[in-house]
Amino acid sequence: HTNVTIMKFSRIALSLAAMSAGVNGFSMSRSASLGVRNTALNMGAAVDVDTKAALATAANEARGLAMDSIAAAASGHMGLPLGAAEIGATLYGDQMQYDAKNPDWMNRDRFILSAGHGSMFIYSWLNLAGYDLPIDELKNFRQHHSMTPGHPEFPNSEHNTPGIESTTGPLGQGVANAVGFAVSEKMAAARYNTDDHTIFDHHIYALAGDGCFQEGVSAEAAAFAAHEKLDNLIIMMDSNEVTLDKMAEYTQSEDIIQRYDAYGWETFD
Repeated sequence: HTNVTIMKFSRIALSLAAMSAGVNGFSMSRSASLGVRNTALNMGAAVDVDTKAALATAANEARGLAMDSIAAAASGHMGLPLGAAEIGATLYGDQMQYDAKNPDWMNRDRFILSAGHGSMFIYSWLNLAGYDLPIDELKNFRQHHSMTPGHPEFPNSEHNTPGIESTTGPLGQGVANAVGFAVSEKMAAARYNTDDHTIFDHHIYALAGDGCFQEGVSAEAAAFAAHEKLDNLIIMMDSNEVTLDKMAEYTQSEDIIQRYDAYGWETFD
């Protein structure tokens, strides 16, 4: 048995946090709640005043860390860490199960930042969640040999950042990685879970941006996920309608929510 350390500054449903942060949520689960988290994806859930205040405080702490680190580096992407801060508060504060002192715990929930350019989002939350990512490493954001490279990198000989599940840089890649992780969990559960012992029951969360959904790799992976009915996978879309060169309306006009509906996903807009 492993003791799971979860910060408790937030008791708000994932869907409500997504709404407050202005993002869209995708989930493969059409009828089930998220079980062990005791928080169903319920758009009508009530949120008390204390919870809202705690969520806002945590989100602003993460925003401050991101702004200071990006300013110190004179480089980096500010939009996602600021705009999606409530998502991080909910994920790391209540929604996900993990052990910051044992980041390799095998039944942990996985978070993948597909929009890897917004890397200060995940670095800020790993620091606040108690992972071994000290504030001095945030101050070294984007510096050579630091634990906080410009895009998240899976621990390797160059970077050893705990809590990074996948190297993400090329847009859309993280969506496909998340689908792969979801398949892996299902395979492990089918092989090792028994009627008496549930060993694997974790969920996969991914945060993606407009550019991620322009890429074919994410479309193919999403269609596969729907076909396989991967109800352990949740993808959130940071839809700020902007790309590196111009506003997104110059290069895309599709309704991404309807596209995922057509795949067979359950969507929240």
